Amino acid sequence: MSDPEYDPKTLWVPPDFHQKQTPGHRQWWNIKSKHYDTIILFKVGKFYETYHMDAVEVVRALNIAFMRGSYAHAGFPEHAASKFADQLMNHGYKVARVEQTETPQMLEERNQKTQAKDKVVRREVCRVTSNGTRTYGVLDGVDLGNAASTLDPTSKNLLAIKEFHNVETGKSSYGICLIDTTTAHIRIGQFEDDDYRSQLRTLLANVIVVQTLVERSCISSSTKSIINGILFSVPIELLLPKKQFMTADDVVRVISNDDYYGSDVSGWPDVLKSMLDESSVLPKAASEWQLALSALGAVVWYLRDSLIDVDMLSMRNITLYESNSKKIETKNSNDQKQDWSGKNLILDGTALENLNIVPNGRDSHSTSLYYVINKCSTPFGRRLLRSWLLQPTCDPKTIRLRQEAIKWMTSADSTSFTTIATSTLKKIPDLDRLLQKIHTIGLKYRSEKHPDSRAIFFDTLKTNQKKIGELLAAIDGFKLCNTIRKEYIKVQNEGEGCELLDELLGNEQQMEEIDENIYYFERMFDRTTALKDGKIVPNKGCDEEYDEALSKVKEAMNELNAYKDTIAKKYSCSIKFVDSGKVKYLLEMPESTKVSSMFELKSRRKGFIRYSTPDSEELVASLDAAEKEKAKLGDDATRRVFEQFGHKNPIWLETVKLISSFDVLTSLATFSKSSPFDMCMPEFDFESAEPYLIVEKGVHPCLAIQSRNEVTQTSSFIANSTTMGNTEAAVMLLTGPNMGGKSTLMRQTAVLAILAHLGCMVPADAMRLTPIDRIFTRIGANDRIMCGESTFFIELKETDIMLKNATKHSLLLIDELGRGTSTFDGTAIASAVLQSIADTIFCRTFFSTHYHSICDSFTNHPHVRLAHMKCVVDKENNEDPTMEDVTFLYELESGICPKSYGFYAAKLAGIDQQVVRNAYAESNKFASNLIIDPKVRHLIECARNDSFDVDELKAMVEAL
Repeated sequence: MSDPEYDPKTLWVPPDFHQKQTPGHRQWWNIKSKHYDTIILFKVGKFYETYHMDAVEVVRALNIAFMRGSYAHAGFPEHAASKFADQLMNHGYKVARVEQTETPQMLEERNQKTQAKDKVVRREVCRVTSNGTRTYGVLDGVDLGNAASTLDPTSKNLLAIKEFHNVETGKSSYGICLIDTTTAHIRIGQFEDDDYRSQLRTLLANVIVVQTLVERSCISSSTKSIINGILFSVPIELLLPKKQFMTADDVVRVISNDDYYGSDVSGWPDVLKSMLDESSVLPKAASEWQLALSALGAVVWYLRDSLIDVDMLSMRNITLYESNSKKIETKNSNDQKQDWSGKNLILDGTALENLNIVPNGRDSHSTSLYYVINKCSTPFGRRLLRSWLLQPTCDPKTIRLRQEAIKWMTSADSTSFTTIATSTLKKIPDLDRLLQKIHTIGLKYRSEKHPDSRAIFFDTLKTNQKKIGELLAAIDGFKLCNTIRKEYIKVQNEGEGCELLDELLGNEQQMEEIDENIYYFERMFDRTTALKDGKIVPNKGCDEEYDEALSKVKEAMNELNAYKDTIAKKYSCSIKFVDSGKVKYLLEMPESTKVSSMFELKSRRKGFIRYSTPDSEELVASLDAAEKEKAKLGDDATRRVFEQFGHKNPIWLETVKLISSFDVLTSLATFSKSSPFDMCMPEFDFESAEPYLIVEKGVHPCLAIQSRNEVTQTSSFIANSTTMGNTEAAVMLLTGPNMGGKSTLMRQTAVLAILAHLGCMVPADAMRLTPIDRIFTRIGANDRIMCGESTFFIELKETDIMLKNATKHSLLLIDELGRGTSTFDGTAIASAVLQSIADTIFCRTFFSTHYHSICDSFTNHPHVRLAHMKCVVDKENNEDPTMEDVTFLYELESGICPKSYGFYAAKLAGIDQQVVRNAYAESNKFASNLIIDPKVRHLIECARNDSFDVDELKAMVEAL
């Protein structure tokens, strides 16, 4: 295992042990030796069987029984394979499906032809599936054609990471490649990171990763800690450098293969073309994309090992991954306005987690912002909504168009259209994933080169019916997309609608193009017959090759009949064609007929003799060849229909893109309309050079959730108004009692800002703001044990990132900075950070603290506003805090809160009252024993002594 070439995926099988196995088990051990980390489903007749260590794991995971025998052995029938394989993957196993690729008859013929003495039929690995390479293929037990499917729509990714670590600076550059194999969407990118790996952390927070590939012994300890910490439950595979984790030049050479993109670079996907060295005659990786292409190489190798490489790459669905945590360049002059075109609001991993924007992979049902506003009807709409939330826009035109669309969609004029459209959307299946599946079934490579093309299946009718059903579901899905378009065009013709929906739904040319394509595929075959028989027989005029084959058969048959008629006329007798054994189309003539020597007797029956002639044999051979060609094309007809459908993918994908955007807008409009709160449309000020944010009586949208799927209409929530910038200072120094609502107010303001950047309405009476380029958060107190980071280290690192990257257009949320260390150190750090923000960055900032001494330092600072969360104290008692009752009003008010009422929080938490009293007494001691400068202490003592007059005390003060 210490050998650098050791591959944990493999197993060494001793030759003497191997020889003692039965022929079938030798096959199994040959496969297991190359897939040691994988459960082998070994096809034997109509059953998939598992042996030895695999059987033990299968019995444990699936709760099935062992079969009888002297070794561990368990299995299940072919029709149950998809269900059990899925369960095994849910337990974290990789699964290899091994199929018989010849029948016993084929084995016998092969042995006779080659003089071999093989005793078992051939078997091949046809698929290796893991959580990162699921495709929901036709052999999987998933019905993508069902719009009511409960299948998780979330995009789950296989991630490959290539790192270059600069030892001198301590910083790393990364190449990354992500693939969602259910849609064949590949994203490639490269970025230089800071010493905290902020962009890597953001990537891992943005994307749901279910499997990770890294280069063995080529990743730094810091990166390893981050991956282990953030993706602690995600399996990591260590690939061998170069051999498995390919270099950039190696992957360029590999994808030049004709099964992928070919040697003609002009036909490659644009993203890959942009990563090549333009000065090189032959395809060569550009120096600035070495890491990214190497990460792609790891993914290509893994997909090839899983036997889905051509399926994925031939979809050509490759986009550039661009990190969304880069600092936006801002104008230096205070009177220059910022250009926001094409910009996004940056949310790094910390902000996403602290603000609970999207559910993480571990808790898909958390009350995140996504959970609250997700009213999407389609799976692809839900995926797009998540993408919008991760990268809210700052682009003025995009925000304006979305706002106009949502205003119209929440108006009475749109009610009829939105009701019909929403109802129609709910009937549309997951077209994104269906397109990938249909594309795969239509690949010629799959029918000629893939091991599945040689596999012997027994339950083929059901599988083929499922294929046809999902093709029909896709066709019907796109018909429903056009139904929505047609309904909108009616509205459009009546002078209603809005500009964005005109773009998404109002293009009649696109609608007609979809209609034409749907009509083309609907008239190709009879859907009822195809669904019943599990195969497509093309209608006349729909498949040129098949029509030509039919024509050749007819022509050959006509020539044969013409020849028979000629012979009958010549010999003045009746002749008919008969078959005898394997010989077809013999000329059966009366026994009394005298024929020439060219007639060869083949068989006879009473009164008749059957002949063949050289001419008849030639014509029969021509007919036989034509019928074979017809049968071949007929058998391939189903695949060719799928292939033709796949050729239209650019049109289909564009439709999915437009309808998914409409679905997200519908979701935002539904959220805006159904909220129990008063809603308003935020007003953006793109002209102001000075940032500001004003919220009048806003509430946190997630507070509307009383329980899953239930929005409360009766609960009362305290609305708060917030002003940052404009007429108030941009920085708010916030104090208040523990549990008084400080953190909620901070999060609420940030979440409202994110909703505003989506173009959505927000729960507030009014909201006005300039765009925000990035939201930074320093909230909560958590360590990251798996990353080797203490609570205080995380506090300081997150603060460091703020100070280095924040601009005046940023929004900062800093909650109780300095709590992770001693009171004096914490106070000093918090004060210094606040000073830096107020004096040099000038951005909108919430800065909450329980260090009340900081407030004294910033009382008169022009850029800092002092505010607190109100409370009412009954029975206030300076001797016994357990007598106090504090009522939290959850309202923001100017000024400083006198104290934090931490002892009341302790009382609420149930801490013994005597313990609380003792703590209060100790607190008073701490306060009285604060370290005071000796000169000041002397001054205090003199002031208490009546023998010193005012002038003497004044002189002492001046001496200080």
